[in-house]
Amino acid sequence: MKPIFTTPALILAAALGLSACAGPSDVSRDASFGPTAPVIEVPTQDWSITGYDVTVPRTLIVSEANSIKPAADIVWREDPMGDRYAQVEAIFDQALAGVMIPREGASTPVTVSIEVMEFHALTERARYTIGGEHEIQFIVTVRHAETGVLLSGPRTVDLTFRGYGGQAAIEAEAAGITQRVRIMERIQAWARAEFPTPYSGFMSVAEFAN
Repeated sequence: MKPIFTTPALILAAALGLSACAGPSDVSRDASFGPTAPVIEVPTQDWSITGYDVTVPRTLIVSEANSIKPAADIVWREDPMGDRYAQVEAIFDQALAGVMIPREGASTPVTVSIEVMEFHALTERARYTIGGEHEIQFIVTVRHAETGVLLSGPRTVDLTFRGYGGQAAIEAEAAGITQRVRIMERIQAWARAEFPTPYSGFMSVAEFAN
């Protein structure tokens, strides 16, 4: 469980009005967060996140095949060949580190557990031809940080969204809008919507990517 440390930052309202990454190309307009049904069944106004953990089960199937859509749970290409489970976990950690933060004045400390079910980005073949979808699914569970009592979940969250293909992908990369950037932006936007705070101390996706 990763502990959270409070860091004053921007007011949430301002943060929600800004994209986590901006580039000179109009292609970034399509990276905005689309509607996703909230996974929380009870009011979150009194919750303060004290820690979170991300699990990428080793039972998930990884594929390195350069086909249009490999039959696998994890498809990832923007890191060197290696431990894809650890790489996916790191992407979630980087995206959530400054978003899953304590909320001043809240009386209920909670921990959030995320178990990745699918992380299917685009292969090289798909990205530079027809494109496809970034299929991001996970299970979220919220517990009382002190008692361990289940407060919400486990619930499935589906953040699947369209990935660029062909010329659009080339233009996006030239503007610094990689698959990593868009996926992290999507995860951050979900976390800010699910667990709103009076301020947001998150680093931008661009800062993580550089």
